[in-house]
Amino acid sequence: MILLNPSKCQGCRICEAACGFHHSNHKEFNPSRSSIHISRDNDNAVITMSVDSTCDLCKGEETPLCVKYCAYEARGVRR
Repeated sequence: MILLNPSKCQGCRICEAACGFHHSNHKEFNPSRSSIHISRDNDNAVITMSVDSTCDLCKGEETPLCVKYCAYEARGVRR
């Protein structure tokens, strides 16, 4: 299970790129293939984070890539 902490998220979307990289078999940084979705309401600066059912916790990786590359520690993992 991916743990989310929206109060720490800065909306950089690196997690989306990392997830898309995993789901493309390490061939491209493609956020459209990501299981993670980040959106920001520019009117009130509220960031929404979600993980959909295609998340496989980066099967075959030591750590889920979204957790590994989150610069703001807005993601964690509970196994």
